[in-house]
Amino acid sequence: EQHGLAARTQLTTAGISRGALQWRLGRSWRAVLPGVVATFTGVLDPVQRLIAAQLYAGPEAIISSWTAAGWHGVEAARRSPIIRLTLPDRLHARSTDTVIVTRTKRPDAAPWLRGPLRISSRARAVVDAARDLPNDREAGAIVLEAVQRGIVTTRALRHELECGSRKGSAKVRRAVDAAEAGAWSVPEVDLLALLRTSHLLPEVWANPLLTSVDGVRLPTPDVWVDEVGLAVQVHSRTYHLRDQQWDATVAGDSLLGECGVVVLGVTPRMITNEPMSIRTRVERAYQALRDRPRPHILAQPRITA
Repeated sequence: EQHGLAARTQLTTAGISRGALQWRLGRSWRAVLPGVVATFTGVLDPVQRLIAAQLYAGPEAIISSWTAAGWHGVEAARRSPIIRLTLPDRLHARSTDTVIVTRTKRPDAAPWLRGPLRISSRARAVVDAARDLPNDREAGAIVLEAVQRGIVTTRALRHELECGSRKGSAKVRRAVDAAEAGAWSVPEVDLLALLRTSHLLPEVWANPLLTSVDGVRLPTPDVWVDEVGLAVQVHSRTYHLRDQQWDATVAGDSLLGECGVVVLGVTPRMITNEPMSIRTRVERAYQALRDRPRPHILAQPRITA
């Protein structure tokens, strides 16, 4: 169950003497963390690294923050090789170069138990990860991806945010606000903020629900100007996640065009490097479309839960 790993205390309990352990460590076993032994000499795989960290931190520790969020499937949380865990405040925490253990006055009440692993619940993991990251963009990337992929709801995130520590909560709150407003990625948040500075454009929506007049569900554009039926798409392989989703995005643009919707395409780099040019393009398209009949499409703002 521990994938060939053991704490030294477990080996002692199993009857392996200190001398026998030292003899094996010089030959077929090796120490992987203080007090943790691998009964093999190869490189640890990702699961073994988590188990080793759990054994190092102890049975009351919980794998947390970006490590737990990544385990739950949030790809934006998998950028750091450092494993994070939390311990109840009454226990002593110690860390290494690859494992960070911190104490908390509010241990996760419902961790996921998977063999020897104790993993923070989804909402707790995502909020802690966003709180531990250094800036709004990284925090937003984790929160928005978790919501977009259905890993966690905004309601659960909001509850966890309100129950948790105030420290570092401002950037998490902004990310949850953006998710509740319908944004699915950091570039979308940037684009919405940019277009809302316009004195010409009406209200813009993020990821609205579109339906044809005969009741067919249409693809969801990233940004929507409902008054004229104008769509703006942020084309990014990073934020549309996988190749099949990228293909679906391109096909969706074509289908919207077939329904009479004008679709403007932008990229995250363009939003960052040419913001005023992007805003001008959208304003120009909006003005041109005001003189034409609006496409026969029913649109609703997205309400997240």
